[in-house]
Amino acid sequence: MPKLKMAGLVMDICHDNPILNQQIGDYLTEEAPDFTVALDDDYITREIEEEIRCDLNFPKAYSEYLAIYRYIATKILDYDGFLMHGSAIGKDGRAYLFCAPSGTGKSTHTRLWREAFPDCIMVNDDKPIIRKSAGEFFACGTPWSGKHDLDTNISLPLKGIVILARGEVNRIERVRPEAVLGLLFNQIYRPSSNEAYLATIDLVSEMLGKVPVYKLWCNMEQEAAILAEKTLSQDSE
Repeated sequence: MPKLKMAGLVMDICHDNPILNQQIGDYLTEEAPDFTVALDDDYITREIEEEIRCDLNFPKAYSEYLAIYRYIATKILDYDGFLMHGSAIGKDGRAYLFCAPSGTGKSTHTRLWREAFPDCIMVNDDKPIIRKSAGEFFACGTPWSGKHDLDTNISLPLKGIVILARGEVNRIERVRPEAVLGLLFNQIYRPSSNEAYLATIDLVSEMLGKVPVYKLWCNMEQEAAILAEKTLSQDSE
């Protein structure tokens, strides 16, 4: 069974999942694990039942693939980490995370960054892990990266969170985290247990006290990426 290293942690995955096996080449390691991922049938059954409740009909292998990550997203709280839905890109040794409701254009916007700035690195296009280390928050690549499979096994300091909104004119401004708190929490994986949920709230609150939050009204043209990069990079210096 594979052992993966991501977000600075080694995980012993006790499942021979065919979908995961296709994604993990850059994450494989022989180091001693920090924790083990071994799901019983009941855990996977609950995943399938939740998908049915949401009118989703995935093959069992895909449900197991998602269940493995759901377990990791809960377990990683023990190591000051959590899962955040968004598209995270890296440039000049810094990471920026773009969040928005589905269909707003997160992946399109980070594609514009890659086209405008060839030195950009795609950290994770869908489900990066955010982890605190030595008092700083990092965006970390994982092999769970959405339909485009864009990810890099890297951890970069998170220097900005950007809420995307459609707009005719490109404009970006820094906002108070509490002004967009509802949207942000909708993008964060929330564990089912009260204890884990409260730990997530504490960690996210600490992150929002250290990482600036912006709102970007943008069209889907390259000038939107250029404006965002200029603003974020200047504020990060």
